[in-house]
Amino acid sequence: MASQIYWVEPPAKLAEALEQYGQKAVAAVTAVAEYLAGKMQGEARQNAPWEDRTGNARTGLFATVEREAAETLVTIYLSHGHTIYYGRFLELCNGGRYAIIQPTVEANLPVLKRMLDEVFE
Repeated sequence: MASQIYWVEPPAKLAEALEQYGQKAVAAVTAVAEYLAGKMQGEARQNAPWEDRTGNARTGLFATVEREAAETLVTIYLSHGHTIYYGRFLELCNGGRYAIIQPTVEANLPVLKRMLDEVFE
């Protein structure tokens, strides 16, 4: 099932808020993203559906936030660590039976929306 975001209000409203509040708005969005990244990392590690053999795949799950210094783009990454080469197989093989990244992101989209709505009220 493909996840989708449905905008209740157009993204232009967010752009207006960014123009009005500038870097304060970007800092608030970054704070939301950092909170959510930590939450998703913990949930992914706790809820990963595979059976651990070494524990490396589970502890290799990480989330980070990247903010472009001069831009208003804030990105949350949830991924397997680069030293765990088989992370992509856990996510993509066996019909997604062992996938944890997409389900974790989808479960947290309503939380992200609620928090961003609160920021821009």
